[in-house]
Amino acid sequence: MEPADSDLHAEFCRELAALRLFSGPRRAALEQAVRRLREGAAIGEVMAALPVSVTEPLRGRNAPPPVATHGPPVPGAYLCPVGACHRVEQRYAGQGPPECLVHERVLTFVPDA
Repeated sequence: MEPADSDLHAEFCRELAALRLFSGPRRAALEQAVRRLREGAAIGEVMAALPVSVTEPLRGRNAPPPVATHGPPVPGAYLCPVGACHRVEQRYAGQGPPECLVHERVLTFVPDA
């Protein structure tokens, strides 16, 4: 997978909860895209099949910084649970672990060495 594809896959995963607020045909197309990703389809191919109204929020956007933290950062990082992308998330004390909604699993914790 190309680095840009992995970045796009990670962003798609990160934003999936917000994207699921769509309704009607956009929501149906989104759920079909999620199913195809679970089956191993390439993110570029999946994104190309989605309507622009679904993909536009993902293109050219950087992940926003955390608004507020609940406590100190947990020493370690959370990674894609199936290795489909190079998503990396930080968790703070008092927060639950981040989830991959594409694969419906909690991200894998890797403690700092």
